[in-house]
Amino acid sequence: MPEKSTHKVHPPPAWLTSDYVQEKLRTYFKNSSLKLEKLVTSPAIANGGNYGSVMTRINVEYFTKESKDKQATTFLVKTTFADKDPAGDVLIHYGVYTREMDIYEHILPQLADMVKKELKDPRKLFAATMNVDRKRDSIIFEDMSLDNYKVACRRKKLDLEHTHLVLEKLASFHAAASVLAERQPGIFAENYDRGFFNNHTRAYGKIMTNLLEALSRSLSSDRELGPRFKHKIDRLVERIMDYGERTMLSNSGDFLTLAHGDLWTTNFMFQNDAKDHPTNAIFIDFQFSVWNSPAIDLHYFFATSLQDNLRLEHQAELVQFYYYKLVEALKKLKYSGRIPSLFEFQLQFRSRAFYSVFCSLVFEPVMQYEGKEDASLEQILSSSESGMRFKDSVYESEAIKKKLSITLPFLDQFGLLDDM
Repeated sequence: MPEKSTHKVHPPPAWLTSDYVQEKLRTYFKNSSLKLEKLVTSPAIANGGNYGSVMTRINVEYFTKESKDKQATTFLVKTTFADKDPAGDVLIHYGVYTREMDIYEHILPQLADMVKKELKDPRKLFAATMNVDRKRDSIIFEDMSLDNYKVACRRKKLDLEHTHLVLEKLASFHAAASVLAERQPGIFAENYDRGFFNNHTRAYGKIMTNLLEALSRSLSSDRELGPRFKHKIDRLVERIMDYGERTMLSNSGDFLTLAHGDLWTTNFMFQNDAKDHPTNAIFIDFQFSVWNSPAIDLHYFFATSLQDNLRLEHQAELVQFYYYKLVEALKKLKYSGRIPSLFEFQLQFRSRAFYSVFCSLVFEPVMQYEGKEDASLEQILSSSESGMRFKDSVYESEAIKKKLSITLPFLDQFGLLDDM
């Protein structure tokens, strides 16, 4: 049974007409005789919802002169929020739409080619781009579900087999991006410095603080966690953006690359074999990709997507696994920069540890939300009765309370909830 969605569903854009789609299909298939016979659109909300864009699935049926048999396929269309949508008002400050169009049009095809030809890995790394339309801030790409790619369950999270596969593919992605930057100096110089924390905008600040305040309210009635952590969360409300921006600063000798920036279960997909073992993983949704340390991807991934025993007990081992895969890929790609030692990379990972705080306490509870309220950025930003009810309900479920009883002490032991 599909998961119930409590997320706001946006209608398909008005410009997504049969004539428009036919034109794009003709270009994509390089066939001017293509005739679109049928177009059906429907919302395409990823497992757990999508807070950063409008996703529409288009089902098409068409003929060509060469083949009179009807062809049918599907694509996904990713577009911005409508005018005056509060989510769009936040995201526009981060350049997410132009950056993702650049990535799908210029960056990903080159990285995919490097992975295939130089790393000798024939498996896909991303969904292929069908069209980028800058006038309409939209991207059309192949529907990976046609090849039986699926997102993992955001509630069950990933076991070790799936985790290793994601880390292996992530290492290839990071290695290829670093080498691409060497080969094409300046390719990531513009518009790749605006992750959730940056020196240009704090538009996400209200989202962070509103949810932390809701967490604080939930701790007020928690006899076990409240006395230990409420005052720390209250202090964090005022400092989260400062600490977050400090986390993004690079130190001399750091290994840097294009980080995905939003790496959780909804933003990668798995293809399985007949015995339901994962054989490949691809990455999607590059709106918050940023030139920074790969450690921010690791912290985000560990905090939001791993089963608890892996995150709490095997983190250093997983960093080691990723590191060896990264070094192997860098050497195959003939990376000329300095590769840090494992010890140095573990320190780099630890120095970015605050990144796991907002992922654990702000983002993950929303990602896991399964309540009755409409879930959207608009609700998080709103001080209305409905908005406050949603934010409070995020932290009211027994699953989240149980999770916090583990997560808060885990973060606290590293000093991540104290003054930094």
